[in-house]
Amino acid sequence: MVDRCRAGWQRACLRHDAARFAAHRADYYEYLADLLDGLQGRKTLRDIFDDDARRHGPATARGRLARHWALAYERSAGDVAQAWAGTLPAGELALLRVAQDAGGGAFAATLRDLARAVTLIDRARGILVANCAVGLAALGVALLLGGAVPLWTVPRLQAVFQSVPPAWHGGLTRALFSGADGLRVGLPLSCLACVLGLWGLSASLSRHTGRLRDWLDRRPVWRLYRDFHCIRFLALLSVLVRQRGNVDTRLREALFMLGRDATPWFAAHIAAMIGRIDAGLVGGDTFDTGLIDADMSWYLADMVAAHGVEGGVARTRQRIEIRFLPRLRVQAAILRWCLLACGLAAVLGLTLWHYAVIDEMRHALTRMHGG
Repeated sequence: MVDRCRAGWQRACLRHDAARFAAHRADYYEYLADLLDGLQGRKTLRDIFDDDARRHGPATARGRLARHWALAYERSAGDVAQAWAGTLPAGELALLRVAQDAGGGAFAATLRDLARAVTLIDRARGILVANCAVGLAALGVALLLGGAVPLWTVPRLQAVFQSVPPAWHGGLTRALFSGADGLRVGLPLSCLACVLGLWGLSASLSRHTGRLRDWLDRRPVWRLYRDFHCIRFLALLSVLVRQRGNVDTRLREALFMLGRDATPWFAAHIAAMIGRIDAGLVGGDTFDTGLIDADMSWYLADMVAAHGVEGGVARTRQRIEIRFLPRLRVQAAILRWCLLACGLAAVLGLTLWHYAVIDEMRHALTRMHGG
């Protein structure tokens, strides 16, 4: 029992260190590529891991991970993908396993390409997170303020103006008080509905497929999710289909590797692409599943026809950095401002409503005392 608890704790600590290191892995891939190119075999990866562990020490996530990698690398007989298993994304490890099998300088070249791909993916993710977090925070403030109405603001108003009989209340006052009463009774249900709504939205992004999803992918939130995964797909595919050493990864095999451990929605697109290859639809037609938007899909089809799969995917990935990322930034900014506008409108609306109620109650008091 004690051993199981200790092992569970070590796995949890390892996952925590991996999560902290995840944002720096692109720089680490680039660093390893430069180091391996320069050393030319004078040091093994085990030596590099030992150096990292000694420099960074057990007080840092990188130092603890390097010590784990050094031991795992020795246990796996030099299989770096196995050594990194559980600490780096499985899809990236699949690329590195292929590169290690290729031998020669393929591993360092793949690390460099993977660093560029991860940088591109992180830029896209950063755009989404930075824009959506601001809007969601504003919307969250509005929801919290709405929840404070029946629990705090309306009871305070009723306490201050308790001498005003209900018959003297104005229309806005009666609406606010009755709305607060209804919300107070239904507040737990409203909170549950919000939680279920957020869960449903999250589930629909990663799980829902079929005709309804095809329609949703043209709507703002789902389109952002699709465009982000399109960037991720093309960035990783451009690394996979590049020939290295004596290993030439075919498109079908590359797609299969990308679909491994994927979400149901993304896996469905990968399965559709593989099905199109099996049906004889090759070249740009392979990717016509809806994952890539029409303009980019046409460009990819033309580049594949002109330069082959490797060259076409590589040129499309370059086009993503020039054209697609700015478009993603605009889409995310529009969503952010829409959420901000909704949150601001809710806050201002509730504030003005309360001021109007206070004004009505003051006039009611004046009329009472004047009468």
